[in-house]
Amino acid sequence: MVASIEKYTVRFVNKGDTYGRDFCLTHDKEDALIEFYDSRYPHTEFGQFVTRYYVKTLRGHDGRLDLDGGIPEWTVSADGMAQVQQLIEQNY
Repeated sequence: MVASIEKYTVRFVNKGDTYGRDFCLTHDKEDALIEFYDSRYPHTEFGQFVTRYYVKTLRGHDGRLDLDGGIPEWTVSADGMAQVQQLIEQNY
């Protein structure tokens, strides 16, 4: 599943899905991953990869999320994270 939240493409990677550089890895865990791409930079079909988390890590996260401590622009607002939480609740 792929969603657009703020300036990010948010991609859920389920067991059996490919991910990583050139999508050459296959996710083999039960817990899904959530990837964040900055859609302003077309480095991949989703944008510039920023980071990924396990769904269990972000489940219930309240408030904003800093995706990369070195780049202040890579922050998801509290409203954006509420949208991520909705997607988690609807699908996991």
